[in-house]
Amino acid sequence: MIKMKRSKNGGSTLTETMISASIFSAISIGLLMGFVSLERNFAATTDFATNHADQARISDYLARDLRSALTVTSVPNDTTITVPSYYDTSGNPQTPTVDGSGDVSYGVSGSSITIRYYLLGSTIYRRQDSQTPIAIAQNVKDFIFNVTDLGKVVNTQLTFNPTFASGGASNAAIAATTFYDTTLLRNSGGVY
Repeated sequence: MIKMKRSKNGGSTLTETMISASIFSAISIGLLMGFVSLERNFAATTDFATNHADQARISDYLARDLRSALTVTSVPNDTTITVPSYYDTSGNPQTPTVDGSGDVSYGVSGSSITIRYYLLGSTIYRRQDSQTPIAIAQNVKDFIFNVTDLGKVVNTQLTFNPTFASGGASNAAIAATTFYDTTLLRNSGGVY
């Protein structure tokens, strides 16, 4: 039978401890850097998705309202649109009538609704008549209306502030995002 001798010194040497501590530190630093990178990417992706949703929302609202607009009045960062009142006060559809010149009106007196888009701080609000304004886009830097083609085409330009900045990125890489939209005014006699 072979007997194994036990060593009296069962611990690690100083060199072995230093090497294992160095390896553990390198792996820990690598994992920490990976987690920080993932967190920054998650924040950037979330900001991008939020801005993209705001851009789509305001584009949809503006296109819908401008396509049915009877009149549009615009000043910088503030636009008022008048659209026909398709529904009466109880929510029932109003019967349209066509006059001799081909103009269509809804309701007995051709009633209309006033919709106002305005930039307050960095948020664009939509207010219909005297109802409570609804925030439809946030983190907005600028809101511009430009009218072309004899007042029948409206170009809108929305500039969103940058939301994600990297320490090593150039100014061009973190510049504000600008969203452009073009809408044909079907009912309007022009923009004022």
